[in-house]
Amino acid sequence: MISIRLAPVDLNSIRLNAPLPFGLVDSLGVLLAHKGFIFQNEKILEGLANRGSGFFVNFSDRSDPQLRITERAYANQLQKRLRDQSPLGELLKVQVSYANSPIEDADQKPLDWLDLIEVCNAMLLTRDADFFNRRLDSIASILSHQLSTNPDEALLALFYLSERNGRLYSATHCMLVCAICVLTASTVLRWSVSDVDLLMRCALTMNIGMVDLQDDLTLQAVPVDMSQQFLIGEHANLSAHILEVFGVEDKDWLTIVRLHHKTIQDPLQSAQITDRLVGLINRADVFSAKCSSRVARQALPSAVAMKSIYIDAQGKTDAIGTAIIKAVGIYRPGSFVKLASGEVGLVIRRDGNTTTPTVAVVLNRDGVPVVAMAIRDTFDKKYAVISSVPSSKVKVALNLQRILDLTRQ
Repeated sequence: MISIRLAPVDLNSIRLNAPLPFGLVDSLGVLLAHKGFIFQNEKILEGLANRGSGFFVNFSDRSDPQLRITERAYANQLQKRLRDQSPLGELLKVQVSYANSPIEDADQKPLDWLDLIEVCNAMLLTRDADFFNRRLDSIASILSHQLSTNPDEALLALFYLSERNGRLYSATHCMLVCAICVLTASTVLRWSVSDVDLLMRCALTMNIGMVDLQDDLTLQAVPVDMSQQFLIGEHANLSAHILEVFGVEDKDWLTIVRLHHKTIQDPLQSAQITDRLVGLINRADVFSAKCSSRVARQALPSAVAMKSIYIDAQGKTDAIGTAIIKAVGIYRPGSFVKLASGEVGLVIRRDGNTTTPTVAVVLNRDGVPVVAMAIRDTFDKKYAVISSVPSSKVKVALNLQRILDLTRQ
């Protein structure tokens, strides 16, 4: 299975007679040269590169600080080209350089989430296999970077936009499901890197067979008709078929996409990787959909949406639903809460305790919008969360970038 965290390495940046700062792998992720290996002449270097169809670095090892810095630098390069709307050929030129110890660019602009959603939408709509695969790699690298460095920003942006942005719902939704799944799998369930990589691919591509329809339904005030109902029922099979046309041969990937709407009881007890991943994607899909608004209905309050995945069909506590709640918090980023102080705030950061998030005040105790958003630590009893507040009840215009900046402080 090819890891989506593989990034090409600039061959010319590798220095002779100097230890490698981290390992080199081939295009399939097979190790060619371990960390610390020294190339003594160009013949050996070029021979090994030719054998592996070039050199790549695998960002799966989260324990290596230098590798994490390199990943951030690589993601920043991809972000810049995506913001500049560079053609696919420019994206293919982005490579990891071994010449110097990578450092973060202090002037690097924050990620424009609307731009990334546009790129994801283009990936889902294309019928060009090469464009699809390269865009998927780029989006996965950027999302992986964001989820490992500032997951609160990713959750806040995607929850916020899925509830308020009427355009490109399908792309926003799949990115939100992806973020929820990756955080749950990696931080709560402690799944392997390969399982998380597969999970990310499946979540981003599960609805590729109904992108336009999903966008249309978000803006549709009347019930679905028979033809739409048929397409909804068949979209999972169509998505898997499109992936096959694009050259996807991973049977687990295709199976999970085909079955992602199937409700599997106790999936964590299954020995099948497909059951476990389908179980997580299915619940994250339901949860994120209920947190999103449509023309025909408002987004459900966070507590109501969580209850739908916390309790299974038999009325028992659902293990995967519980894991999702632990990952995103009972009061998720992007949701509004009422504080003991009488203020209303927007959740901007989670806490180790799922009931005590960090909150930015948007309405004072008199219900008047504030100019300067004070930050409240709800672990302090004076500012404890006493209830969730439906977003439809908070009549205030917010600047998304300003809010996202608060998650980085």
